Amino acid sequence: MDGLGLLPVRVRFAREKTLARPVGEALGEPVEGYEIHHGVAEVLGGELFLDGCRVGEVWGTHWHGSLESDAFRRRFLTEVARAAGRRFVPAPDTGFAALREAQLDLLGDLIEEHADTDGLLRLIEKGAPAGLPFIAPGAPSASPERAKEAL
Repeated sequence: MDGLGLLPVRVRFAREKTLARPVGEALGEPVEGYEIHHGVAEVLGGELFLDGCRVGEVWGTHWHGSLESDAFRRRFLTEVARAAGRRFVPAPDTGFAALREAQLDLLGDLIEEHADTDGLLRLIEKGAPAGLPFIAPGAPSASPERAKEAL
């Protein structure tokens, strides 16, 4: 099926899923990412970019997570801003890994504070208690009155 036609790339779908952790360099900076896809891209032109390509202001790659590489992200955003006629000065001390770690710590704190973690652990280890009603996925929602009756 035809795509948008923005890049000179032909994609075919492979039986096996590609799972990879590519590492390389782009725009003069080290970059790493991950790939998880069935599509195999055949690049037919353009400027090579992270196993994909760039034509003008359109960039394409299979490298998910590449913007987590701090130096590469700064250089990439600077390039995109320049092409758009904008001035961009990246924050030199912003680190993706540290921000992600802080968010995960906050999430963990919120779960610990607001969730019954002992109850969740019991569900994981032993399954749901016997006698709970089962509602099939996609079943119509019960009205508030019916829900009260069920109690």
